[in-house]
Amino acid sequence: MLKFISGFGILFLIYYVSLYIIKLTGIAFPPAILGLILFTLSLFAGIIKEEWVEAASNFLLKNMAVLFVPFVVGLIVYKDILLKNWLSILLVIFVTTTVMIVTVGLFVEHGLKFLNKEQKND
Repeated sequence: MLKFISGFGILFLIYYVSLYIIKLTGIAFPPAILGLILFTLSLFAGIIKEEWVEAASNFLLKNMAVLFVPFVVGLIVYKDILLKNWLSILLVIFVTTTVMIVTVGLFVEHGLKFLNKEQKND
């Protein structure tokens, strides 16, 4: 039980640190995403051990469907707006997804070419 509570404490601490960083810098960035980045970096750096957050993470993963209920209810509340603008929403999703896939693909392609040049020069 102590691992479970301390795991949640660590996850909340990271989230609140990300909130503080965003308030301090004034950047427009989702605190949850910054928290995920900080959490990942902390795991890789060895600052946080996987065992410390494993129980809390498993609980959240097992109950993920319940955690999405507020999101679905929010969609139902805005049903009229979504139905009125469904084509625009789908178009934006399609275009932005396509742009991101192409951008990441080009970035990886140029990165691999750069690495191959570096290896040939060594």
